[in-house]
Amino acid sequence: MNILVLAAHPDDEVLGMGGTIKKLSRNNQVHLCTLTDGSSAQYSDKKMIHERKKNCMMSGKILGIRDYYFLDFPDMKLDKIPILEINRSVEKIIGKFKPKIVYTISNSDYNRDHQIVYESSLITTRPYSSSVKKLLAYEIPGIQRKKFISTVYENIEKELKYKIRAFNCYKSEVRQFPHPRSVKAIENLSIQRGVESCLRNAEAFELIRSINA
Repeated sequence: MNILVLAAHPDDEVLGMGGTIKKLSRNNQVHLCTLTDGSSAQYSDKKMIHERKKNCMMSGKILGIRDYYFLDFPDMKLDKIPILEINRSVEKIIGKFKPKIVYTISNSDYNRDHQIVYESSLITTRPYSSSVKKLLAYEIPGIQRKKFISTVYENIEKELKYKIRAFNCYKSEVRQFPHPRSVKAIENLSIQRGVESCLRNAEAFELIRSINA
């Protein structure tokens, strides 16, 4: 089965659902679409854009991602791009692979790029114009503007070590604890979500739409 993961920036996918990607990739074809270059707002050196893509593919190799699509919209400027242009780009990816399941980034934090990717996913996965039967949102560690609603939990006890290894591929993004983008914080969040679901380690998702035909 084809599964599509939508991310605003390279590293969103591993932070939000790296363990689940590893788990799903064993029996499914997992494709990743990253909408922005992930670095142009932070670094003036364009070499960093290439470096982030390289990191993404190294990370994805650990997780088992099959294909990568970088739409290269400018980092932290998705709100400057017409939403129709963004939607058409995402629709092309969905039309190519016809995924049954799409994972998108949550709109619960303050990052405007994240919010726009979420909004686009609601439109591009509409039942009457796409193959998508299930849409879920994953959470990104950090300060939230509204509560992330956990309705689905995935056991990642066996996959957590792969998630950490994959995250460490993004060397420029790894921070020291207690930063939410630290290894310890990622481990702690997996424990917290595990406690909520009576598991040792888990990743949480919000189920947005599920169609059982």
